[in-house]
Order: sequence, then C-alpha cells, then structure tokens
Amino acid sequence: MKKFVLNILAGMMLALLPAKAAIARTYPDALAKAGKNPIVIFIYGANYDKVGQKAHEEFVKKNKISPFIKQATFLEMPLYQQPNDREKKDMEKRLGNRRLPGGIWNYPCLAVVDSSGNLRAIVQKPEEMKDPAIALEALKVHLDNFYKQEKLLERARKAKGEKKADLLLEAANIDIEMPKDFLSKGEKNNLEDEAGLGNRLSFDPTSLVEALQIKSYDEANAHVRRMMAQGGYSKLQRQMMMAAYAGHLRRGGENMKPASKERLRALYTEMRNIDPKSTYGAYAEGALVIWVEGGTLTDQPAPAEINRVGNVPDDGNSSGSGTRTAMGDTVISTDDVGSVDSDFEGPEDEEE
Repeated sequence: MKKFVLNILAGMMLALLPAKAAIARTYPDALAKAGKNPIVIFIYGANYDKVGQKAHEEFVKKNKISPFIKQATFLEMPLYQQPNDREKKDMEKRLGNRRLPGGIWNYPCLAVVDSSGNLRAIVQKPEEMKDPAIALEALKVHLDNFYKQEKLLERARKAKGEKKADLLLEAANIDIEMPKDFLSKGEKNNLEDEAGLGNRLSFDPTSLVEALQIKSYDEANAHVRRMMAQGGYSKLQRQMMMAAYAGHLRRGGENMKPASKERLRALYTEMRNIDPKSTYGAYAEGALVIWVEGGTLTDQPAPAEINRVGNVPDDGNSSGSGTRTAMGDTVISTDDVGSVDSDFEGPEDEEE
C-alpha cells in the first residue's frame, strides 16, 4: 500500500514538472516533431563569433534555455567560418533537403518557426543577443504570443463571415508573424473586407521593393503614401513599407543620387514613431545612428565572411560580413550590424 501511495505521489510530482523540449538533430526532423508547437532554432557562429559562443555557453552548455522552451522543439544550427569537410557535412546534414525561412538576418539568433516552416518570430537584435538573459526573456514573449495567436487562428478556422474576419484581425494584431498558409485562396476571397483585412493579408514586401526600384523618389513616396492611406495594414506592415522606401532612398535608383540625410532623418524618425518598441522601430533607431549620424552601434571588430556549404563563392549580393550561407539567406554577425546593403531595409521580410 505504501509503495502504491509513493508511486501515485511520484506521478503527481512528474505531472507538475514543466514539459521538456524535444531535441531535433536536423531541420526536417524538427519540422516532423513540432506538431502544433513551435520550433526554436539557435543559429550561431560556431568557431569564431564571440557573441555566439557566449550564447551557446549559456543556452546549451549550461542549459539555461530549457525552462523557456518547454513544449517546443529545439534545434542548433551552427555556422562555420571557412568550413572544413566535416563542418560542411555537419551543416548539410542539419539542413537536410530543406531551407530555413527568409527573414533571418543576424546571428546569433533564436528563430521561432512553426511545423510548416513559417518564421513566426525571431530574437536577433544585437542588444538582445549580447545578453543571454535578455534574449531568453524576449524569446519567452514570442513563444507566449505564438500560443495566443494559434488559439485565435484555431477559433477562426471554425468561424465564418465577420466573426472569422474579427478573429483573424485579432490574431494579426499580436506582435508575431501570421503563418502564410492559415487561409486558402478561396477563404480569402470569401471573407468580407470591411475592416481592411484584405490589405493586411495580401501585403507582400518583396513586391513592394520591386515596384519602388523603378520609380523616382517622388513617385515612390506617393506610392507608399497611397498604400498607407488605404488602411487595414498593421503597424509593423506600415513600418515595413517605410523600410522599403528608405532602402530606395538610401541607395538611389538608376541615374539618381542617394537622398539627403535630412530626408532620411525624417523618414526613419516617422518609421520609428509608428511603434518604437517593435523590431522595425528599433531598426529605425539604429538606422538614424548609422545612416544619418554616421555612427556605429558597436566598436567590436567584424568577423570574416562565412562561405556557403561547398565553398561556392559569394554571389556578390552581400557586403560586409554578411554572406549567403547554406541556409540560402544573407546572415550578418551582431558585430557588424551596420553593414547590410540589401534591397529591403529592416530586420525581417515577412508580413504580419
């Protein structure tokens, strides 16, 4: 009888303990294991990046990440500088036949991905990743938001008409990306759009960048302002519009000189003020320092370039320490956050 009672108590104690994260060795394995729970991918410079090494020590070796991820699936994704054959095979094995989603711009980072491969949130700001405790708190917020949004999306799948639209708008207002596949094309067409839901759901930052590239500055400004005036876009999407416009102004189009610092100052300030606490609000604050004031966000030396697996030469689309890796994305060390020269300004390229 005593043994029976002890077994019951032991079972009760186990039930009170937080669920442990599943550990995946490869990205395809993580996608298969995730189910309705998120995947947390820790991407870091494995053998040269001091910030990444510190994060790895705290997150993995000391296992301080465990209480934060609970039901999530955890995957390490090391990036090697000038990888040898063993390191190339390691990266290839971890990726399998998949590519990580776009929007991962800096490393080290903690990416929150769902089982369909959608990037839902990411911790990649230098000021976060240089302090593991701050990074983990930011990750906790993203994971909490993930579950809040998933609950709303589940309710929306069962609802119809205006109720469905209201639930989707509520889910979209949570500070985390919406999954790309949450609605079929037919469902989108059937939804009434009195609240501007169509604009929010159809927003495509890549198409906007391409549209702006062939426009004069005044035409680009008018294009962005018309979009924003239509309504229905989230704060983050409006900041992304301004980020695309800022990238166009800063580089200059064909036969056009880069815009003046005064014009960039006004644009970045407006972009920041839409939502200073968002990822793009923080980016705009940094852009004011880098591109307007001529300062830097860090005085640490930049690491050397990372070659993609197979030692394929850089394709010339990146600059500074950012280079295309086996993941297929341009990745930038936190030690060189000011050197990105992409077509789209900002830390992410997915819609909310």
